[in-house]
Amino acid sequence: MNASALVLPLLLFFAGPALAAPRAFAQVSGLEFVAPTTIPGPNDEMMSLCYLTDDTQVFGVTIKSDIQSYVLASDGCTGRYDRAYSADMMVAAQGLGFVPKDVNPIAHNTLQRNMMYYGILLAVALGLIAVIIRRVKSLLGIELGGAMRKKAALRILSAMCHVAKCNSSVAANEIALIRSTARQLTGRNYTATDVMHVVDSIDLSNGLGPNDFIAFGKGLRDREKDLMLQGVLTVATAGGRMQPTEYAFATELAYGLGMPGEDFRRVLNLALGST
Repeated sequence: MNASALVLPLLLFFAGPALAAPRAFAQVSGLEFVAPTTIPGPNDEMMSLCYLTDDTQVFGVTIKSDIQSYVLASDGCTGRYDRAYSADMMVAAQGLGFVPKDVNPIAHNTLQRNMMYYGILLAVALGLIAVIIRRVKSLLGIELGGAMRKKAALRILSAMCHVAKCNSSVAANEIALIRSTARQLTGRNYTATDVMHVVDSIDLSNGLGPNDFIAFGKGLRDREKDLMLQGVLTVATAGGRMQPTEYAFATELAYGLGMPGEDFRRVLNLALGST
């Protein structure tokens, strides 16, 4: 049995919306073929020796199967069994040649079987842990490589450059601050030339409208929006106080991002603590 084939349905379930998902956990009985016999069945066909199992299923996938006893089935162990078969019956049947002698007369889990199913459980657990880690990192706006996704990082860089340009010119020390803040918040390195290129592309001659501020946060996660405002406030408060134009930009941005007042104050405290 391939463990990855069992892990995949679970990963698909937890990684996205499930469509008509089966019950989460179920304890069901199952049959496993063991060997053919020469014991006649109800219609004179030869019956099959089967394991009666107690199976643990998660979302329809069997992750653990414990052997309970032997049973006889006339359908090849594919549906229902006809009767139970005890260890004493097994010994007698083997003595008469009805059941192969190499079959253990006592039905029980072998070490190999236990190792297989515990290996599957371990694979499922590791798979779920990996999914949880990916989801947490996704919520925090962090890529698996450690740096923030490029789209969000560039948007944060642009917002910091916008607030720096609110007072017309952007000094060399502001460029250095923007670079270091971007590296701290996004995990990405931008050169002075990169920052100047963004600054030069900004035109504030006609001002920014509500839709422009909404566009800053479009497609960003909550954590990324927090970091954007934190970066803007870090640049705006670098001189010890915010200029009116900087304050107006920061408050309009917070509104455009849909950030409540208490969150604005929280992020402002973070920004003041980093300067």
